[in-house]
Amino acid sequence: MNQMKRTGLVVLLLSTIFLLVVGSVQAQDSGSISGAVYLDVNGDGRCFNTGVTGEGPVQGVTIEFASSDEATVVTLTTASDGTYGLAAAGQSYWRVTAKPDAAKYVVTSENPLYAPVFPENGLAQTGYNFCVSQGTNAVIILPESGAAASSNVAVWVTAVFGLALIGMGIVLEAKRRQV
Repeated sequence: MNQMKRTGLVVLLLSTIFLLVVGSVQAQDSGSISGAVYLDVNGDGRCFNTGVTGEGPVQGVTIEFASSDEATVVTLTTASDGTYGLAAAGQSYWRVTAKPDAAKYVVTSENPLYAPVFPENGLAQTGYNFCVSQGTNAVIILPESGAAASSNVAVWVTAVFGLALIGMGIVLEAKRRQV
């Protein structure tokens, strides 16, 4: 019986060591994504470390995480200090989207954000912060797609040149029909 207890103890010890090793290997293959949501008082899309009075953390904002293949979607809400964190995020190019209550807030910062959780980028991704403004009259900051024409001279030159080409085409067509 003593030999049986010893064998059972050895099997239990080896099983525990095996589970600890497997657990640490699995933990190394996963990462984490964290950030916070802050109130954007003036709606300018900047809300942390700005020095503007009242720009503090926002509790209860829904944050959605979606893996690049859309097979995994996780939803969390921000804590009382405005922070959130997805632990054990598998390796993927995660889309992180702030989805506040539309009756209370509108997102003024870039939304969604993308977090590459891969060993070459670092498995712990931090600083995925969002700004929200109260109400629906906030200024939404969008990425610029191009600059407007810098002067009207270019527009006028292009218009005159285009009309000259049309006129020349009419004259040439009239001469061709006379022949």
